[in-house]
Amino acid sequence: MTTLSIDIKWSRDNFNLDMKANFSDGITGIFGASGAGKSSLLQLIAGLEKPDKGQIAIGNDVLDNCETKQFTPAHKRKIGYVFQEGRLFPHMNVQQNLLFATRYIRENKQQISLDEVVKLLEIGSLLKKLPKQLSGGEKQRVAIGRSLLSSPRLLLMDEPFSALDTSLRRQIIPYLIKINQKLKLPILVVSHDLPDLLNLSQKLLLVKNGQIIAQGNYLDLIEQDLLINIMEESGLNNMISFRIERIETDYFELSKTTPKGQIRIKRNKKLQHFEKGDEINVSLRPEDIAIALNQVKDVSIRNQLEGTILQIIKHGNQTYCLVDVGFKLLVTITETSRQSLKLFQGETVWCLFKSMALKVNV
Repeated sequence: MTTLSIDIKWSRDNFNLDMKANFSDGITGIFGASGAGKSSLLQLIAGLEKPDKGQIAIGNDVLDNCETKQFTPAHKRKIGYVFQEGRLFPHMNVQQNLLFATRYIRENKQQISLDEVVKLLEIGSLLKKLPKQLSGGEKQRVAIGRSLLSSPRLLLMDEPFSALDTSLRRQIIPYLIKINQKLKLPILVVSHDLPDLLNLSQKLLLVKNGQIIAQGNYLDLIEQDLLINIMEESGLNNMISFRIERIETDYFELSKTTPKGQIRIKRNKKLQHFEKGDEINVSLRPEDIAIALNQVKDVSIRNQLEGTILQIIKHGNQTYCLVDVGFKLLVTITETSRQSLKLFQGETVWCLFKSMALKVNV
């Protein structure tokens, strides 16, 4: 089901944007360098800018049609927008900031209540505080809550992590995943940081110089060699969806089951903001995976998954194998190793990696 469709052209100050795409439910990461047109795209979708040509629609509801001169004002689009810096009203406390979003919505049209937002984002202790008393992560959670209370049918987030350090980013990511999973709210997230986006979703839209150069699943895009240059700059990674099997005070357990085998992870750390049965993304670097022609016995590496090489990608001095082990894994090897093992597309191989190489980034 298509949630949002765009087919637009827009020009400002010698910058030309020309984009056509469809977005479905879930979280989509919009990735590209600074100045690529990511934020301009969100502003056009939100109604903060008008396209020069083309159309924007959510389902059958046409928001912009330049041919018929149709334009829906931003406040009537039912689209939530979270800016990079949150933009909370400094003279209002948190509760007043949150409730400000409900002033134009009839009570019987309210899709989520204040109490539900407070519980979902865990901001009950912040309600009486002013924005200046909040940390960067707390400000972002309140800004997200205010957007949710506007009862949007689509949530736009413009560089939500850029003003936060790594620990604060990891505080925000679980909430966005929860919002999408529990409210079934489509989310578009703009960022120039690929690892952050991949912690949220495998679905990407790649933007460069005002153009969409590709759209799809992360590893499907990796198969197109022309995209590796763009992605290598941010660090190639495998992002694997795991199910939470157990949460205790000081540890948690995750599992991933495929026709090729099962992976289990146990980590001695506190896992906040999630519940048993939720799914989270776990990262595994391509260089942390070894390839063998057969299953290896009498070795400490317990994770050994049989798979088929889908593609061998040679890029500069680097060689990558894309292997289907029940899900796709990108593996880095040297060309010398590839030749000595006689690895080709269609070969059956085993992918080996230590459990500690799996990074839980929340």
